[in-house]
Amino acid sequence: MLLTNPKVSNALVGMLLTAAVPVVAQQGAYFVLEGGGMPLVLERRDPILSPGQVSNHVHSIVGGNGFAATMDFAQAQTATCSTVSPIADKSNYWMPNLYFHDPNNGSFIRVPEQPYHKIYYKYGNGENEYDTDIEEFPQEFRMIAGNMLYREDKGDIMGPYGSELGWFCHGGNGYPDVAAVGFPTGFTACPNGFAAAITMPSCWNGEDFNISNPSAHMAYPIADGIQGCPAPYNVKRFPQIFVEYWLNINTFDGLYTAQDQPFVLSPGDPTGFGFHVDFINGWDVGVLNSIMPTCKPGNTGNPPLSDDSCFGNYGGTFTNEEMTSCTQMPTVDEYVGWTYGEVDNPVGGVLTYGGVLDGLPGCCPIQYGPNDATVQTC
Repeated sequence: MLLTNPKVSNALVGMLLTAAVPVVAQQGAYFVLEGGGMPLVLERRDPILSPGQVSNHVHSIVGGNGFAATMDFAQAQTATCSTVSPIADKSNYWMPNLYFHDPNNGSFIRVPEQPYHKIYYKYGNGENEYDTDIEEFPQEFRMIAGNMLYREDKGDIMGPYGSELGWFCHGGNGYPDVAAVGFPTGFTACPNGFAAAITMPSCWNGEDFNISNPSAHMAYPIADGIQGCPAPYNVKRFPQIFVEYWLNINTFDGLYTAQDQPFVLSPGDPTGFGFHVDFINGWDVGVLNSIMPTCKPGNTGNPPLSDDSCFGNYGGTFTNEEMTSCTQMPTVDEYVGWTYGEVDNPVGGVLTYGGVLDGLPGCCPIQYGPNDATVQTC
């Protein structure tokens, strides 16, 4: 039985169910980047919104080891390994860390991630065939989905053709599946994982990224093809990136009740509405344009991304061992609940993993809303 928040749309529930558990395998004009294990690094860096500075909250950073406090395309291209498989993808993707906020003593423990992350690239039309209007990203392209300041459901922003933000407790073994736009409640365990999902915009107005209005250059489509991009965002249409952020909350079983909501995102968000994902392009020039007409594994894994129809002629793919070993030393000197080189999904009790923190790293007091949060700096 699927238990849902009544505000969750049927489209969102369907999306979450697709993300939740194994479904019927489908080939088509999309592929899935599955990482090999841990993120590249966990730290308070955000080269999009806080270039050259320390970000106010902790991020889980995925992708190429060219990641740096200040980044452009040339810096991304310095990557020699990645936590995602195509060697041609030197991009970076990052999202806020999740912490367990102990309802009994108020302490914080970083929630370990599942040993993979899933990033979908979709470039099909309504018939699941390659949409010839879709083009690769410009070299210096960057974008954001979601907003760390949100503390309530933003309606159409999060609905169909919007970000489709959602959280899902994947049950099983007698526990229910529970879905909501923000953090769900009414569960005491998620044996098959706790996950967030968000879709990034794909329609571009041709303007550069503006740090003072970081979402101004992008919009969500309303239909197939470039004509499905609302003016003035119909200059170009890019592959649509859909991100699943998978977490392992099993070690917290028994430390909260079904009435508790014990999780908080690193910007001090106890609602889940402030989940967001940042993307900075590092794809080798020409590769996406070349492979989109022929690379159609969908979620089947067949053909593999190393096949000539996908990335076989463009460097191939990293092995699981190469992706897992691709880590980067943090450049911010502080403890965030993870130590460089530490492997997720530990053996042992929750209180022996990651350390217990008195507060969230950075200047991040918990802000409940429903009004938008305010940015805290220190």
